[in-house]
Amino acid sequence: MKAANLQPDLASYTALMNAAAFEGHWLDAWAILDDMVAEGISPDVTVFSALLKAQYRCSSQHIWKVVEKMKELGVAPNATIYSNIIRRFLDQGNLELAIQYFYAMKSHEIIPDVHIAQSVIAHTAQAGYPRLALDLAAWFESVSIRRLDHTVWVRCLIASAEQLYEEGVYSCWKKVVHELKMKPGEGICISVLDTAARHGLPDLATDVLRVMKLTGIEWQEYHFAPLIEAFSRQKQFKEAFQVLEIMRSDGIAPLPETAYAVADAITDTITIDSTWTIIDELQKDGQKVDVTVIQALIKATVKLGDLQRAIGAYKTLPEYGVTPDLTVFNLLLRGCVRASHRELGDLLLADMKAAKVKPDQETYETFISLCLTDTDYEDSFFYLEEMKAAGFRPSPRVYKHLVEKCLGANDPRFKIAVEEMLQQGYRPPAGLQRMIRKTLEAEHGRRANDRDVIASEPVAIDGAARRFIETGGVQGVLELPKERI
Repeated sequence: MKAANLQPDLASYTALMNAAAFEGHWLDAWAILDDMVAEGISPDVTVFSALLKAQYRCSSQHIWKVVEKMKELGVAPNATIYSNIIRRFLDQGNLELAIQYFYAMKSHEIIPDVHIAQSVIAHTAQAGYPRLALDLAAWFESVSIRRLDHTVWVRCLIASAEQLYEEGVYSCWKKVVHELKMKPGEGICISVLDTAARHGLPDLATDVLRVMKLTGIEWQEYHFAPLIEAFSRQKQFKEAFQVLEIMRSDGIAPLPETAYAVADAITDTITIDSTWTIIDELQKDGQKVDVTVIQALIKATVKLGDLQRAIGAYKTLPEYGVTPDLTVFNLLLRGCVRASHRELGDLLLADMKAAKVKPDQETYETFISLCLTDTDYEDSFFYLEEMKAAGFRPSPRVYKHLVEKCLGANDPRFKIAVEEMLQQGYRPPAGLQRMIRKTLEAEHGRRANDRDVIASEPVAIDGAARRFIETGGVQGVLELPKERI
């Protein structure tokens, strides 16, 4: 064109710039811009948008050069320019700069393109910043006539649930389920249930269970446990107990741990007494008291160190139609360990045998710990052998307590316990190793002192031996006592 004395116009340069951008020829793109300026043609935002695209495979320094050139030529960036810059940073994993330019659009009152807004919000949520993602989403929908896609809200819901962000989970669940009429999958529902449990949101938990039922997801024990925890955190123990009964009626057997959230929420004996009152009311109303409720209350009582109250509860179990099981006995034995009450532990063990309740590994280990609380801990070795004979492998904690007790009592059997611990494949903790090393060094020092004392004492020899030594072996006859002849 120049050879034919034809002056290129803005459209010609724009076409050339787009071609360079398509091929990724960033150096040619800069040459086109320089020639354009030299010809006295002012580039517009379309030209700079293509120039930015041509720098896509280059380092971020080239992006700054384009921005500086725009400032130099007085070209104000528009939404397309910002979108290209943001997309470039997102593709390179530089979320911080992407968000910075997104907020720059906000400060310049430029409405972002819906696709770039969704990308920034989704990446922010996926990076673990649900609060920031929701702030960006709220701002975009407040200034744009376009609405965010449902997938963006689902990502925000997932991120909020993973971070246990109460406000985010609540608002996103309302948006996704009640406004967009979506039914999240089981994985998302379980995450939302965890948040509801942590923050004591029983209404949210029940709504999640409702949605799961509508989508055909079969209820399981781990679906109800967060609901019970949510009720417990709100001190709504009656509702928590009723949930356990609902589980039974639906064919779901609660585990002892299902109701342990109740025990965790009880922090004083006044609450324990009021909870027993709730149980009595339920029983008067003809509702069956689940055994896990009794187990939770005994656990709470033991946790508070009120062993007498726990035994009182144990004695009243028949009144509620509950038969003490292995979990109840294990909880009570823990209380005995905490109170160092060996005699009561023996009585409970006798009750277990009378009720034909077979001990498990926890029972043996707890009772061994109970034996170690007494000055006479000989039975701990007996129950250790009985435990192994029953087919249970002692945990390292058992050996640790046994070794510590022997070391404290200067019992040399700690060596046997350590040897067996190593045979089981356990390594003593660092603190225990120091105790063992210190004991062995002290024992070695005592033996050395004994040898020194023996060596310093004169050796008494009889007359025959002395004559033998003095005469060089010529004389010296051993005369045996008559009774040994």
